[in-house]
Amino acid sequence: MIIGQQYKILTELGAGGMGIVYQGVDVMLEREVAIKRLRNEFSSSPDVAERFRKEAKIQARLRHPNLALLFSFLKDGDSFYIVMEFVDGTPLSKMLPMPWKEALPVFAQILEGLEYAHSLGVLHRDIKPDNIMVDPQGLVKVMDFGIAHVLGSARQTREKTIVGTLEYVSPEQISGKELTQRSDIYSLGILLFELIAGRLPFQAENEFQLLRQHLETPPPKLSSVAECPPFLDQAVEKATAKAPADRFQSCRAMVDFLRSNAPEVFAAPLAYNRRGGREDEARRCATRIEALLGGDELELAAQVLDRAKADYPDQSRLAGFDTRIREARSLREGASKQQERISELRDIFGKLGALESSGNLKAARTVAHDALERYPRVPALRIALASLTEKRSD
Repeated sequence: MIIGQQYKILTELGAGGMGIVYQGVDVMLEREVAIKRLRNEFSSSPDVAERFRKEAKIQARLRHPNLALLFSFLKDGDSFYIVMEFVDGTPLSKMLPMPWKEALPVFAQILEGLEYAHSLGVLHRDIKPDNIMVDPQGLVKVMDFGIAHVLGSARQTREKTIVGTLEYVSPEQISGKELTQRSDIYSLGILLFELIAGRLPFQAENEFQLLRQHLETPPPKLSSVAECPPFLDQAVEKATAKAPADRFQSCRAMVDFLRSNAPEVFAAPLAYNRRGGREDEARRCATRIEALLGGDELELAAQVLDRAKADYPDQSRLAGFDTRIREARSLREGASKQQERISELRDIFGKLGALESSGNLKAARTVAHDALERYPRVPALRIALASLTEKRSD
C-alpha cells in the first residue's frame, strides 16, 4: 500500500491508543521509515489537520541524537499519517524493570533530548515508556512530540487512552493550568520510578483515585520498592513535587544532579545488553528483513542483513536470507529483461507495420531479418519475414 505517493507500508509493528504503527519505506529516497496512522476518531474535528500541520512544522526542526526525526505529516483518504525515522530498537515499556546503574544512562539520554526540545520551546506532554525506544547499542530515541497537545479534547473521549496518559500526567495538566517544561519533568519523575521499580508509583482502581493521588499524594520512596541509593529517592521526590516551583527547574538540572551523585555510572563507556540477548536481536532483524523482502525492497533488505551479520555472525536465524535475496534479484533481473524484450518486439512489429503500409517492403524485410537473427525463437517474426518475402515474389 502506497500513501502520499511516496511511502510504502510493509508490515504492522504495533498498535496503541492513538493509532497503528507500520514499518515502511520511502520509495523516493529508498530508506526505512516508521508510519503512524492515527485512529479515525482523532481526525473528526475540522481543525485537527491544521493543528497537526503546525505541530509537525515545529517538530520537524528538532535535530538531536536522542529525538526521533519527524519526516512528514500527511492526509491520505480519510486518514492522517505521521512519517518518522525508523528506530531499530525496543520500546522502553518492554525493558522494565532495570537495575538502577543500567537505568541511569538510559534515563540521562531522555533528559538530554528533552532539554534540547525545551530549549526550543517544545514540550512533549505525553512522556511514557511506549514513546521511548532504545536501540541495540543503547541509544535512546524519544518519539511522538506534541501529539497529545494536537489531539486535545479528542483524547479525553477515549477512556483507555486517558487512563494511560493520566498515569504520567502532572497536577497542573489535571487542573487545566499553564504547562511549562516542569510539567514534562513531573512525568519524568514518574518514569524514573517505573524504570527502576518496574511499577508505577500510584496504584489506583479508577481514574478519579488516580487524579487525586497526582494532586494530593506524594509517591512512595523508590528505595522501598527497589534496590537503589538514597539520592534516587531525592530525585523522584523533587521531580514529582506537586508545585512546579519545587521541582527541578530544567532537565539539565536533573541530569546534573544524577551525574554528580553517580559519577562512576556515567564515566563508564555506554554498554547495553537487552534482556533476551543476541537471540532476540537476531529475531528482530530477521523480522525486518522478512518485511522488506515481502515489500520487494531487496536493496534495503540486503543492507539490513549485512549489518545484522556483522553484529550477530553466529546467529542461525539469519541463515538463508543471502540465498533468498540473490534469487529475488535474479528473478527481478529476469523479469526486467523480459519486459525489455516485450517492449522491443512491440516496437519492431510497429515499425514493420508502418513500413509495409508505406510500401517500403525492402526496408521491412531488412528489419524483419535482423529481428529474427536477434530473436530466432519468436514465431511471429518468421511468419512476418515469410510474408514479406512472398510479397516480393508477387
